Amino acid sequence: MSFADLLKSLAQEYLAALPEKIAKIEEQIRAQSPEQLRESFHKLKGTGKTYGFPEVSELAQVVEDICKDQPVHALKAAEDAVQLLRDIHATRQSQQSFDCTSDARFVTMQKLLQN
Repeated sequence: MSFADLLKSLAQEYLAALPEKIAKIEEQIRAQSPEQLRESFHKLKGTGKTYGFPEVSELAQVVEDICKDQPVHALKAAEDAVQLLRDIHATRQSQQSFDCTSDARFVTMQKLLQN
């Protein structure tokens, strides 16, 4: 197996595991746990780029920062992020790229950090 094939295989495994990660985040939203959400998004931030999903890392960075700096908005940001993660998953399954920066939900989250 070539290195490129290995990377592709790892990316496919990451994509296949994303719904499980989303479900865990949804549980943390229901538990109203900003600290657990921060930890989950911190992990997503680290793994997204590693496995070839920079949009996941970009989104996770913003939500992690909201959980730290604006905890009052953490649950809403996480709920929006779940929807974005589902969209990323669906888009990537069809082998297309996803640009968070053009999504209004993501832009709204970014603005929270600027206030």
